[in-house]
Amino acid sequence: MRKKLAFIVIYLMICLVPLCTVWMSKDTSASEKREQAEFPHVTEDGKLNKNYFTQFDAWFSDHMGGRSWLVKAQTALKEKLFGESSENQVILGKNGWLYYAETADDYCHVRTFSDRNANNIARTLRLMSDYCAEHGAEFVFTVAPNKNTLYSENMPDRYHRADGPSNLDAVVTQVYDLGVKFVDLRDAFGADSRVLYQERDSHWTYEGGMLAYRTIIGRLSSQHDLFENVTFTERNDWDADLANMLYPDAPDDDMQKYPDIEYTFTTKGVVFDESLVIETVGGAGEGSLLMFRDSFGNTTWRYFAQAFKKAEFERAVPYRMSSVDRVGADTVILEIVERNLINLASKAPLMEAPRAEIDILDAIDMPGDYNFWASEESGGLSHIYGYLDETWLGDSYRVYMVAKEGEGSVFYEAFPVFEQELLGAAELGDNGFSCYLPEGVSESSVIGVLVETKGRYYYSVRK
Repeated sequence: MRKKLAFIVIYLMICLVPLCTVWMSKDTSASEKREQAEFPHVTEDGKLNKNYFTQFDAWFSDHMGGRSWLVKAQTALKEKLFGESSENQVILGKNGWLYYAETADDYCHVRTFSDRNANNIARTLRLMSDYCAEHGAEFVFTVAPNKNTLYSENMPDRYHRADGPSNLDAVVTQVYDLGVKFVDLRDAFGADSRVLYQERDSHWTYEGGMLAYRTIIGRLSSQHDLFENVTFTERNDWDADLANMLYPDAPDDDMQKYPDIEYTFTTKGVVFDESLVIETVGGAGEGSLLMFRDSFGNTTWRYFAQAFKKAEFERAVPYRMSSVDRVGADTVILEIVERNLINLASKAPLMEAPRAEIDILDAIDMPGDYNFWASEESGGLSHIYGYLDETWLGDSYRVYMVAKEGEGSVFYEAFPVFEQELLGAAELGDNGFSCYLPEGVSESSVIGVLVETKGRYYYSVRK
């Protein structure tokens, strides 16, 4: 009897160990890029919480003592013994390399958007470029290549590239056709024998950022410092994003090479690499820069800040084109990573729609219907967006809002953008339109929609 009792006591003590070690758990919200479950309440809004035990289980799973160690052990076993990733966002490559899983389609040349989407992206960039030119600024577009686009030798053998163009190839073709100034960084990185992306991170190194900077700066009309004699100091202290996904609490010990540059610029307030807006003054160069960038700008923005007397770096989307005037920019750079190219087709830049001079005497009735929504935006701009019946659209199209002005009418060109979030659509279409009517032109002023496609104009009176 005593042996049975002792066994029961020991068993219960073992079962209670995880619960008693909850206080030892660490908050891994930041490293795992998600919020940990909160301790549940027995009642909610004065009623019994029917989900209490489910919520308690989630809380306990997140706060169990030793959880972080167990996660690391499981991840290491799957990686070393079976060559499998415990994180579906990470691809385990050869020789310890890691790749972002979202880049697999691009790597395999799987087209995830249509040629019409590619043309829509290029048209949007063309409108942004024209806006900059009208406001005295030079516009440059560039794409940060996915890591496996440049360094494919360590991708697992099960991934095979198909024949035909990638999403990026399709966009680049259209961008060149529409005359947008584009800097193809694939050429520059491909011609460099150094490994300029990090093995366990999805981004380029500071050396890679320097190559990107020099390549972009070399395409500008104005002259800026190329930092040709810069040296780099290597330190093992980098917080690698892909490694962090696999091992959330691992120390920041990945290799990084930091530039030996004495910067002269100052920032407005305290900023971080991930800040939505970074403003700088006092760079060694001349001119004013506005740069729309993403996380690849974390290792490049200081180079650009030093190269211009004044600069502003923005991560916010939609892109605020009004910043061109506010900053007084004479140079505008848009940088986006390859895997996010499609975002340019799903959210229109925030700027006044340009007026267009069009003769529609030969326009015919629109063969399909269209859907039209409007919302008021800050600054007095009216946001008009919607989508067209795609069955009659060609490979490319242009959309104009026809607004009443006095006794006549005026045309405002819309971005060929499908506002997926605003439309509540499950999938991204390639038949949208979106524009911001300038102050003084209300949504009610719009009397029709004009579409140019297949070499013809099609017109429909707004219902």
